Amino acid sequence: MWWPPWPLLWATAFDVGRDMALIGYTLDAALARLRALAWRALGVRSATHAKAHAGSRVRCAWGHGELGAGAELYRDVQVLCTGAGRFHLGARSHIAPGGYLLVGASRLHIGAGVAIGPQVAIFCEANGARAGVPFVEQHVSAPVHIGDNVFLGARVTVLPGAVIERDVVVAAHAVVRGRLASGFVYGGVPARALHPLRPAERPDPS
Repeated sequence: MWWPPWPLLWATAFDVGRDMALIGYTLDAALARLRALAWRALGVRSATHAKAHAGSRVRCAWGHGELGAGAELYRDVQVLCTGAGRFHLGARSHIAPGGYLLVGASRLHIGAGVAIGPQVAIFCEANGARAGVPFVEQHVSAPVHIGDNVFLGARVTVLPGAVIERDVVVAAHAVVRGRLASGFVYGGVPARALHPLRPAERPDPS
């Protein structure tokens, strides 16, 4: 009795699926580049190879938004500026899906080589929390600065006025306020230094 060559069929189906996925990723990347270029017409300066995926949006005044070379906004990232608000995403930096960046009339600077995880929220503007005044009538506004080579884990929250110096890692779900000094891993609510950054492991020469 003849049996179909199931291993061969499975292998062929896997190869086809892998090739289709590769085509899909390539097409998505091409469309993201085109979308970033189209944003120039809306006043968002985008450098070479910047990408903006479907559902992402930068709302700002003409010339007040900037994507550096190779910068990437993944799906459903929202950057909201009003009035004089300014947004800068440095070269080779990316913001993972679901990021919410409320700049308002303030300024958000994100340096080069920054990796921002999914569903991160960065606030340059927020409501205050003082007694005796309705919270909806209280407003806090201050610029946020994120230096080069920073990694923010999933669902990190960054509050108005925060400064994250270069070479910093912030663990998932942390809340950042104030200044985070260079060279440390931070975590917690509010974020505190957990330990110094460890040097990259060297490969075994043997």
